[in-house]
Amino acid sequence: MRLFLLLFTIFSTFPLLSQNATKVTIRAKAKDAKFIGSSIGSALVIVRDADTGQILDQGLTDGSTGNTSKIMKEAHNRYTQLSDETAAKFVAELDLERPKLITIEMLSPYTNRQAQIMASTQIWVIPGKDIMGDGVVMEIPGFIIDILEPQTHRFMAMSDLPNLSAERRKGEIKIRANIVM
Repeated sequence: MRLFLLLFTIFSTFPLLSQNATKVTIRAKAKDAKFIGSSIGSALVIVRDADTGQILDQGLTDGSTGNTSKIMKEAHNRYTQLSDETAAKFVAELDLERPKLITIEMLSPYTNRQAQIMASTQIWVIPGKDIMGDGVVMEIPGFIIDILEPQTHRFMAMSDLPNLSAERRKGEIKIRANIVM
């Protein structure tokens, strides 16, 4: 009887032990530029079941913007891997029993609200068939624009600025900005 219970326990838990999460590497890449990593604000990745909308996994991309020469300077052919070990990514871990259509949503750059763009795509994922390497690369168009001068909430009346030349009093304002793809 004990042998029967032992065998029953082992075989009933076998499917749980043998079922590994299917890994999907997901990367955000600025249009005609580099990967969106931690230094530029990361990307929020949400992986959903396409049929039910249930969130299967979510997180932020983490890592560097990648190898500048490889991404931006060298010519590359189709199927050339652009990422390296340090390039920003999020690895989703999905517990699947059967092939599943998933929706990947991305909001990037996550920490720069004024520049955020939402992108999405759908792919089929097969249990046990990891998608690694470059993985799913989603392109994010746009720019991050940080206004450096004048500072936010600064009011300037031209008549109140005696140091301005007559030419500058005609409506010219110095504007400085940092603009990144």
